[in-house]
Amino acid sequence: MSKKTNYWYILVLTESGAKFVTELQPRKVACWDELGKPLEMSQTMAKEIAKGLMLNFYTAFPVCSPIELDKQPYNYKDYKIEWVKKENTEK
Repeated sequence: MSKKTNYWYILVLTESGAKFVTELQPRKVACWDELGKPLEMSQTMAKEIAKGLMLNFYTAFPVCSPIELDKQPYNYKDYKIEWVKKENTEK
């Protein structure tokens, strides 16, 4: 029995941080839940879905991991991300 060496996911950059796609609904709708387990898929599917998301103005990347992922990249339940514009500063 051989063990998988690559696991493919889709990482989407959102207003509240980076999140992995957790579900694909009918009609190729991708969903990302900040507390959900990342959805593992084939390399071809990850690339095609990421391309579709980018064509719909989302910043998305197919991600290859040597280990299976079971959580999102950040602990969203304990933190809140706020994007604050930097003031113009002199160097």
